[in-house]
Amino acid sequence: MKIDTHIHTTCSDGRKTVPEVFQLASELGIRLLSITDHDTVAGYPAAFGEAEKHGIRLIPGVEFSTRNEDGHVDVHVVGLRIDPDYAPLQTELKLLADARVEARMRLLDRVNAYLAEKYEGIEPVKFESVRKRVSGTIVGKPHIAAEIIETARRSGIEIPEEELYAIFRLPEVETKKAYELTMAECIELIKAAGGLPVLAHPFEYARPDAVLKKFKKLGGTGVELCKYRQKTKMRFIRNIEPYARLTMERQLNMKTIEMARRYGLKLTACSDYHAKNGEPGMEADEYGIDIGWLLE
Repeated sequence: MKIDTHIHTTCSDGRKTVPEVFQLASELGIRLLSITDHDTVAGYPAAFGEAEKHGIRLIPGVEFSTRNEDGHVDVHVVGLRIDPDYAPLQTELKLLADARVEARMRLLDRVNAYLAEKYEGIEPVKFESVRKRVSGTIVGKPHIAAEIIETARRSGIEIPEEELYAIFRLPEVETKKAYELTMAECIELIKAAGGLPVLAHPFEYARPDAVLKKFKKLGGTGVELCKYRQKTKMRFIRNIEPYARLTMERQLNMKTIEMARRYGLKLTACSDYHAKNGEPGMEADEYGIDIGWLLE
């Protein structure tokens, strides 16, 4: 059975709208999926209607980025089977979304200043123009990058997307969100909203085993098997030949299965799809995982 419990849309930093995601999922034969946008559930209730239209089982979801703590940097926690209308969840998401947007505004200001020094005559990008690319309140780096690329072209300047993302990561350009939750707070909020906390893409972190151990201790439920072949922002994936990435993906996922058994965590499968690389969907049967816990 092909599933995907971690997909982004233009409501956060994805590049396809909710209807476009479901249309693609239907074409690919995905039978169960979850829209898990960053710090927002703006994709609901539209996602429910699209799921019914295409005959796809929908698991409501959201993704949180946790505060750096205990040496763990930018750990992501997905909440599955949440109630998107749960009022305390909505309140917390508003605070997180506002902090994310404020950070992106500062990022754009710094990028504009950096590019003005590097490229003579380049037109600065206005944040209002970037907002027109999104479906909800969240503004993602892909939206900023796309607007910069188009604006630069009007001045006869070509800026590769990879160069922009390298600029975003520069110490003098990168910005941090002023408000974030701890891993414990994310898990508690997800459970209060009726959901199941799932650790996202464990091998994006420097110490995946230590992260899983802490996640379980705090009350986490599951962990993702991931379509790592598409995650070229991960240096060790990007630096190997494309033909070798599938082999690497399987090795990482088998290690995840081993750790999940050690800590008593459930398993799901996903792509973390943003519509930049590859396509959504993974075959749950490929790893023999039981997804019954998602359907209860």
